[in-house]
Amino acid sequence: MRVDKELAAGTYAKQICERLLIDLSYNSSRLEGNTYSLIDTEKLVVEGITAEGKIHEDSVMIMNHKEAILFLVENAEEIELNPFTIFNLHNLLSQDLLTNPESCGDIRKIEVNIGKSTYKPLNNPHLIRESLELLLLKARKIEDPIEQSFFVLAHMSYLQAFEDVNKRAARLASNIPFIKANLCPLSFTDISRNDYSAAMLIIYETNNVAPMVELFCYAYLRSCEQYQAGKTALGEIDAFRVQYRQQRKQVMGQVIEHGLHGKDIEQHIDNYCQKNTIEQSDKFIAMAITDLGSLHAGAIIGLGITQKQYEAWREEE
Repeated sequence: MRVDKELAAGTYAKQICERLLIDLSYNSSRLEGNTYSLIDTEKLVVEGITAEGKIHEDSVMIMNHKEAILFLVENAEEIELNPFTIFNLHNLLSQDLLTNPESCGDIRKIEVNIGKSTYKPLNNPHLIRESLELLLLKARKIEDPIEQSFFVLAHMSYLQAFEDVNKRAARLASNIPFIKANLCPLSFTDISRNDYSAAMLIIYETNNVAPMVELFCYAYLRSCEQYQAGKTALGEIDAFRVQYRQQRKQVMGQVIEHGLHGKDIEQHIDNYCQKNTIEQSDKFIAMAITDLGSLHAGAIIGLGITQKQYEAWREEE
């Protein structure tokens, strides 16, 4: 489900951020055996309230997911499928959970075994790093976000580049293509832990990705259904509004900075349109005036003004 390709990367994820934080933190942690319920996860993520009777590790795992997801959403325009992003993502997910803190966000230097599997991941740190670089290089060459997402999910889980928290890192990294392309994110809703583990085991043992492909497709369709309301809430995107976003913010900031009101606002914006050769000036003026009318202190970032200037302008009305 694509929202709009003209929007800045991460726009859609930001619109549904709170729901995504709860759903993805809950489901990804649940697939690791975390005992938090969805309701308890929501209380912890939104209000910081720890559920009674839960082990400390479960609470930390949930909060680490929250931080890691926020990292991806808030930096959507800058992050790429590269080692820097993956190392930082792993560091956030594994903080305070690994015996050796230096292993957070760093290539594995010890041998690891996969439970119930005869598969032996690479053990040479140099080869592991090289393999991760190659994996991400190949991923960046994949143009389709859905194909790219699955490639990252399967190959990062298989490589086991880190001492622990590999599958969690893979699940969140697989959301990077969706977040950047303003596609519905993947929250792994309604995927059972047994089915997920079985599909991963088949990949480890036979390199057969078919069961995981089936799970992935089902999970993604469920996510699209789940976040359909989010798309509806966004409404239709006005291309003109997107095109002149920076100019609109600039002129609004000027109005406030100069303390303009009434007809002076319209005159100033009209002069701005002529000076900057803005097409459909009437539409631009109406849009800017409407935005000024609904402006509040929590939405002045990017206007080039201070809160003090905004408050002074409001008091003069």
